[in-house]
Amino acid sequence: MILKQTIEALAQEHLQGTDLSLVEVSVSEDNDIEVIITREGGVSIDDCAALSRFIESRLDRDKEDFSLMVGSAGI
Repeated sequence: MILKQTIEALAQEHLQGTDLSLVEVSVSEDNDIEVIITREGGVSIDDCAALSRFIESRLDRDKEDFSLMVGSAGI
């Protein structure tokens, strides 16, 4: 199982130095990962896609299968 703390650390690493903030991370027993971010003025699809690509690039699907959803607190 992928740990919630692992995803939180990866998200924080990517968001560091930006005006985006991590709101919530959840990881189910089936490795369904949900990451919620926010920013004053709103979060764009590109923001979500960039974070999703970053997290996916740091995880190994050969070790553990997972699904990943990155979204905005306002949606």
